[in-house]
Amino acid sequence: MNTAKNTTLRALRDFGLVSAISLAAASIWAAGLPEEGYLLDAEMWQEEVAASPDSQWPAEGWFRLVPQGRGIEVSAAQRGQPGAPAADALYFRLPGTQLKQGLRAVYAGTVLQQPRLGQDYELTLGQGRFGLRVESGVKGMEYAITYGQQTYTYVLGPFDATKTSVKAVADLDGDARPDFLIDVGDDATYLLLSTKARPGANLPTAELWAKGC
Repeated sequence: MNTAKNTTLRALRDFGLVSAISLAAASIWAAGLPEEGYLLDAEMWQEEVAASPDSQWPAEGWFRLVPQGRGIEVSAAQRGQPGAPAADALYFRLPGTQLKQGLRAVYAGTVLQQPRLGQDYELTLGQGRFGLRVESGVKGMEYAITYGQQTYTYVLGPFDATKTSVKAVADLDGDARPDFLIDVGDDATYLLLSTKARPGANLPTAELWAKGC
């Protein structure tokens, strides 16, 4: 009886130790992932940031992204700038993160507008090549993006999303590697910056805020 009891206690102790180690490892892994930034559409920027002097949103450190044909115009943005923003503009902010201002060329193909699940894509942006694969997972759309002989993975969107689209691929942060704007489902939009990614699992750099968040 004592032998069986001691065996059970040792098993419980070992299980608890393994669980504690796993939890600690998960915490360290999560702590090392990039901090998530702000991404606002033009309407929310105008109502919540630009037109509200008492806004709780940060006043500086923003970048405006405006589609321009085969490029994205990137410029600094701050509260109080004159003129109404373009209807399709996005506004991004993450402390310590800079985007390359000016017109940034985008990938000109159309195959990523509705990527096929499970298909491997090998594509070119400027002088660099990148790969992309999308799968539908239990927690959302699983993106695997490859460049520089490394693979970066993301799980994006609601778990029940049935569609996704890559809105744009461009080098927005000036490191000669692709960055992505991705739609998942009907309401979710994500920004993935290469300067904030590391090989393996990543959080998106920013997710588009919705009113009421």
